[in-house]
Amino acid sequence: MLFITRQEVRPDGYVNLSDSNSWTRWLYRVVPERIHRTVRDRLVSNLKHLIVGLELKAALIGQHHHRAKGERPVLFEPYFQNLILEFCVASFSVFEGLGSAQWLDQQGQDGADGPKIQRNQWLPALAAVYDETGEHGLAANVENTLAVRDRLHQDKLGARDDIDWHAFSYDAAFAPASAAIRTLLRREADSVPAASNLHIEPGA
Repeated sequence: MLFITRQEVRPDGYVNLSDSNSWTRWLYRVVPERIHRTVRDRLVSNLKHLIVGLELKAALIGQHHHRAKGERPVLFEPYFQNLILEFCVASFSVFEGLGSAQWLDQQGQDGADGPKIQRNQWLPALAAVYDETGEHGLAANVENTLAVRDRLHQDKLGARDDIDWHAFSYDAAFAPASAAIRTLLRREADSVPAASNLHIEPGA
């Protein structure tokens, strides 16, 4: 049986690496100060919970995928793909939130009037701040993560041949999303929780 808890409570289970508040410092460093205080606080609160969830998903996904030959699997295979999908969906929310904040800042706005920011606005703004030279492939990895998320749509099943559960594989889906998260964490890296697994190359 798997237990997800603190080590002193259940040492034979998964030990949480950080809690939500561990991410507050990093988030306040990367969300521009121009953003209205209420909007900024809400964004930080939302993203810190998403990021802690990413840590758990990354731990289980990585342990399952990189297990030694002959070692028992960590996850039932459909759960493995479900967790990859969930990692991509949550990652995309992080990209969208931080990208939108950067776009508002670049436009001299604080977000208090609740504007809807389109993907073609926030994605270039995100890339301009977190991967200015393009050397880390952030924009492409975010686009790939979006493509994975879009495969959830089942309303045009007969007209599309790319709605395939096997698209949610480690290499096709998890690796690009994980790489994009690691690119974000390069900024203000000294504020990233040291114990986190998100800034480490999977399988390292």
